[in-house]
Parts: sequence; C-alpha cells; structure tokens
Amino acid sequence: MKNKIPLLACFISIVSFLSCNAQQDKQENALDSFIKRKGDSLYKNQKVPGIFVGVLNNGERKYYNFGFADPDKKMLFDSATIFEIGSITKTFTAYVLESILTEKGINDSSAVLEYLPDSVQQNKALESITFLGLMNHTSGLPRLPANMDLTTHAMAPYDYYTAADLFAYLKNCIPKPDGKSNYSNLGAGLAGLLAERITGKTYRVLLDEYIFLPFKMAYHADETIDGIKNKGQGYFEGNKSDYWKADVLAPAGTLKCSAGEMLTYFQCMLKPVHDKSKQVVDKLLEPTVTIAPVMKVCRAWHTYEEKDKPVVYWHNGGTYGFSTFGAFTKEKNKAVIVVINQFNKNATSDGLGLVIMKELMK
Repeated sequence: MKNKIPLLACFISIVSFLSCNAQQDKQENALDSFIKRKGDSLYKNQKVPGIFVGVLNNGERKYYNFGFADPDKKMLFDSATIFEIGSITKTFTAYVLESILTEKGINDSSAVLEYLPDSVQQNKALESITFLGLMNHTSGLPRLPANMDLTTHAMAPYDYYTAADLFAYLKNCIPKPDGKSNYSNLGAGLAGLLAERITGKTYRVLLDEYIFLPFKMAYHADETIDGIKNKGQGYFEGNKSDYWKADVLAPAGTLKCSAGEMLTYFQCMLKPVHDKSKQVVDKLLEPTVTIAPVMKVCRAWHTYEEKDKPVVYWHNGGTYGFSTFGAFTKEKNKAVIVVINQFNKNATSDGLGLVIMKELMK
C-alpha cells in the first residue's frame, strides 16, 4: 500500500509529461505548417527571388526558406546567409547612443547642439533638437538632407554623403517639429555621429564595444562584404543591386547581418546580457509618441498593441536590394526575422512577420 501512491503519482506525472509534449509537438507542427503555407503562397504570388524566415520560440530557433538567396547560383538562404537589414540598423544605433548617454550621465532629453562643431552651433534653429528627438523621429528634421545628391549616385545615395556635407547642411537647416513622429534617416544618421563625437570613437568601434562583442555577434564590414560567399543577392526592379556602403548616414540603415545573428540580437533584447544592458533596453522600449491606437514609437523601436495581447516591438528595413522585418515580444519570449531579397517589398515582409508573431503568441 505504501508504494502505490508514489507509483500512481509517478504514472500521472509521466502521462502528464507525455500529454504536454504531444500538445507542444502539435502546436509546433501547426506553426510549421502555418509559416510554410504563408511563405509558399507569398513566394509564388509576389514573384520575389526569395523569402527567408527565422523564428525564436522559447529559446528554440527554426528557419524557413522559400526561393533563393541567389537565384543565378541556385543558392538557398540559411541561418548564416548575410543580407542588408536596412533601417533595423536604427535600433542598433539607439542602443549604442542610449548606452553612451547613460554612462556619461547625459539625459536623452538634452539638446544636441553643444556636441556639434562650433560652426554648426551658430544655427540657433537647432536648439530644440534632443537626443530623444533623433531616436523617436520628433526632431523636425526631414527624411533626407536637401544637399544629398540622389541623381549622380542614384543606386548608392548614402555612399558618398560625408560628415562635411552633413555639417554644411545643418548650418542652415531649419527643423520643423510638429509634435508628431516624422521618420528621418537624417536624424538617425546624426544620432550615430553624435555618439562618435561624444566618445571620440568610430561608429564601427562603438558597435563592437556595445553590441557585437557582448552579444557575441559578428560585424560584417563594408570593405569585406563583397568577398563573402554566403551572401544574399538583392534585386531592384528585376536587376541585381550592390550592397550599400554608406558614410556618415550609415547609422540610419546599412548594417549587414544573418538571420541567426538577428535572432541572437532579439534574444539579447529579451534577456539582456547584463544589468546595464537591461537598463538600456528597458529605456529603449518605453513608448514616447502615439501614432495610432495600435502603434507607438519608442526609442527607434515601434510597438504593435492589441487589447489583451502582449506588446510586439518591431522595426522594418528597406534598401535597394532587400526588404526586412524584425519583431519580438518580451512577455512570450518570441521573435521573428523576415527577409526578402527584393526592393520595395516591405508590405509583404511586414505582413508576413506580423502574422507569424500573432501565431507565435496564440
């Protein structure tokens, strides 16, 4: 009689464990089927070169490939295939800048003017611009500077725009803040430049110091990107496109990563690598401006919010070769990265990424 209770408890425990595993397998199979069905449909209907999806689900990673990373070579995407993440770069820049401001004891509501060259400081119209305004796009700066040549270097507009060009523009710039979030690549580029001026270090060094080394990610430099074999081929209106190699506006959107590295990045947002990192991440994810009932702007990150559902933090990106979408939810420990190797397919990558996040949170 004494042994029957422990044996019964053990049996119930085993049955419960098997039942939970079976339910989990069923849920995972349903998720696999859902992503494959959606991905296949979009790949065929949108007629894109390729779509790649990476999913982080309670610590487990899965990848889904549709089409090709390089159609001419019949090369498939995998977790290590490099691609341009576009404006998701802005979240990296915000993390670096907020980390530096925290260390230096500078409030991000502080004005940026004193950290600019003396010749630029003479333009008092810039006095209203704050670090926060650069990160949440409320600075009143335009999307791009007016002295940027978008004709001569049409396919590489960021490659030849220098710090000297930016400072020349800022000397006479008149921001037009309206209390709303108006997307600005110029503002994000300036945020990265200010991080350099405050520390005396290059943006690349700062990325290594604050993100790539502690997060155990790799930095893929512009000067070596052409030599990488496992690299996605981007397309612009049916033609092959080259990777951007930006100058001063690089912090706005020219990082190159793999899906595996992006999931690592999101994992470090979900579970920061140390207390200082947690402090920065918590600050970055604070809503600052409301765009719509379901969407707010944080520091670089955006939110997607539905009633009684976990908040989804997201950002997308677009270059002349790639359309990307990345998102995560802290409450459920889940994340997704979507990449399409074709220009101007953000409606597709955003839509796919968001429906996958919703499926993950069920």
